[in-house]
Amino acid sequence: MPTVAITLSSPTDLQNAKYINMLREHGFGIKVIDDERFARGNATEAEEIELLDGVQAVIAAGERYSRSVIEALPELRVVARLGVGFDRVDIPAATSNDLVVTITPNSNHEAVSEHAMSLMLATAKSIHVRDKNVREDRWTSSPSIPLRGQTLGIIGLGRIGRDMAVRAGAFRMNILAVEPMVNVTFNQANNIENVEMDTLLENSDFVSLHCDLSEATEGLIDYAKLQLMKNSAILINTARGGLIVEDDLIKALQTKEILGAGLDVFESEPCRSDHPFYDMENVVLSPHMAGTDHLSLEEMGIEAAQCIIDLYKGNWPGQCVVNGDLKKGWDW
Repeated sequence: MPTVAITLSSPTDLQNAKYINMLREHGFGIKVIDDERFARGNATEAEEIELLDGVQAVIAAGERYSRSVIEALPELRVVARLGVGFDRVDIPAATSNDLVVTITPNSNHEAVSEHAMSLMLATAKSIHVRDKNVREDRWTSSPSIPLRGQTLGIIGLGRIGRDMAVRAGAFRMNILAVEPMVNVTFNQANNIENVEMDTLLENSDFVSLHCDLSEATEGLIDYAKLQLMKNSAILINTARGGLIVEDDLIKALQTKEILGAGLDVFESEPCRSDHPFYDMENVVLSPHMAGTDHLSLEEMGIEAAQCIIDLYKGNWPGQCVVNGDLKKGWDW
């Protein structure tokens, strides 16, 4: 039977993890890769190849699958990514090497939108600053920024963006969106106005990014776009760090082009020890973990494991497969 590598991106109870037990029950061998550098995509290609040698499938975290890595692993048949991003996999290389790449579209969208809301609230209310002041016996207060009545601009209305819109509606926010594939029924039901990018940036009090990272979207938010935003606006990013030109954001925050930012993702991860964000009180940071709460981790693992099981049995998990062109004629 095939061996499945499990990339650990966070502490996991391996004995009780449902998705690992699922794989074992179907006869798969398990290889645990407990290497934080690998899981975060910071291992060398040679290290990646060595760690993945001899496995036929992998439940993947943040490691990178370049053409060189893929071609050096001819036994590898499935890369089952946790989450919905697949920018760390060379999809054309995977396809040309008969390697199926899957994602877990049904598992972590709520966790990400919850975290995006948390970053929005923490930044608007300056929770981190107020907590620090209280701990240092500085009992000062100043008015915070409300969410009710404010306008949230959502860039990307996929599963995460739609879930974010529903949560924002519960806070009685007005919602603008940029989304090329407009779901008219959803927008009408949630009072969402679909607009052009510049219109959204000019009119939003909060802007939250929920689109894929691709050649078309890399550097989407640069200094020119940041200048369009209100001086009182807050930018939230739980999608991909590459969507923002980081140096431009630093400049915009330092020159008060915008008020603040809540960031879970960065151009390079982990951030360098002297990163300018660390000295900014108008920025709230988290370590690329928006999609990983206890419930979503379990659900992502189960969905990824089911993709591997289905593919081995000859069943095609259509909505989860990224490179669907392989369906015709693909066999394990």
